Amino acid sequence: MKPGRKKRLIMSIITVVIIIFVIVMFLLLNVNPFRNILDEFTVIIAWNPGSIADDIVGVIIREMDADVSLHNITGAHGANGANAVYRSQRSDTNILSTNLSAFVTSQAMGFAESSPRDWEVWLLAYSPAVIIVADDSSYQTINDLIADIRANPNKIRCADDGFGTIGYTATELFSSHLVLEVHHESFSGETQAIDAVLSNQADFAILLGAQLTDIIHTGMLRELGTLNDAIDLAVPFGEYYGLFIPKNTPHAHLVSFDNIIKTAASSESFTDYINKTGLTAITPDRNKNAATVEHFSSITNWTLYNTGFLPTNPDTLGIPKP
Repeated sequence: MKPGRKKRLIMSIITVVIIIFVIVMFLLLNVNPFRNILDEFTVIIAWNPGSIADDIVGVIIREMDADVSLHNITGAHGANGANAVYRSQRSDTNILSTNLSAFVTSQAMGFAESSPRDWEVWLLAYSPAVIIVADDSSYQTINDLIADIRANPNKIRCADDGFGTIGYTATELFSSHLVLEVHHESFSGETQAIDAVLSNQADFAILLGAQLTDIIHTGMLRELGTLNDAIDLAVPFGEYYGLFIPKNTPHAHLVSFDNIIKTAASSESFTDYINKTGLTAITPDRNKNAATVEHFSSITNWTLYNTGFLPTNPDTLGIPKP
C-alpha cells in the first residue's frame, strides 16, 4: 500500500473510533461530551437571604443549565464569603455572589485574603446613586441644589444610609468634586435617611435607586438625577452586583461559566426581575467588566481612605488614584 493511502486509512480508522466512543459515552454511559463542562457548582452568597446579591442569584440560577447549590456565608464586610471561595480546594466549582463596593474595599479594610485583581468578574446589574428631595422641596434641578449649597456653606443637610456605604461615598464624591461644603449626616440604613428627608431633618439625600423605587412611585420623594448627572466620573457610580471566581480556575471552566451566565442573564425571567426592582442590567463579559471593576475600585477606595473610613492607603495595594 502506498504511504499516502496508508496515512488516509489510519486517519479514517481514528475518526471512526472517536465517533464510536462519543456514541458509547452518550448512549451507554448517559454522558453528553458536548454539554457544559460544569454540570453542578455552588454559589457562595456573601450576604444574608433577602439581600439583592441573594435575590439576583435566586432568579438567575433558575435559568442555568446546571445543578446549582446556594450557601450564605456572611460577615466581615462580605469578605467571609469571598475568603471561603478563594481558599477552597475546589474553587473551580465554587463561585461568589456579592456587591462590588464591599468586594473592592475588603482588602483595604483588612478582611480579604485576596485582591480584586485575583478574580474573574461577571457583572449582572447596577443601581445608580440617586440624588433625592422631598416632593415639596424648592429644588427642581441638581443645579438649584448646588447653587444653594454654594450660597449657604455647611448649612444644607444631606442624609445617607450609613458611614462607609455607597450613599456615604457618593455624598463625599459630590461635595469633593464640586468643592462644596455640605452638612453631611449619616443614618442607620436607607429607611432612616429617607425619613430624615421626609421629616425635614435633611434637605436632600444620596441613596441607591433600587432602594427608592417604591417610595418615589408614591410621589413623596422626587429624583433630581444621578450622581453622574452632577459630576464626571470614569464609570457610572452606584452599586454593582455580580458573580466572582478566582483567576486560577481552569480556562475550560471559565468558558463554561461564560456561556452559562450569559444565557441565564439574557432570560426573560431575569429581565423581568431587573425591571421590577429598578436595577439596570449589565452584559456579563469578563474582559469588559474587569475595566469597570478597576475604575470603581480606584474611585471607592481613594474616596473612603480620604474620609478616614479605610485604614489602608490604597497606594500600598497598587490601587491608582482616579
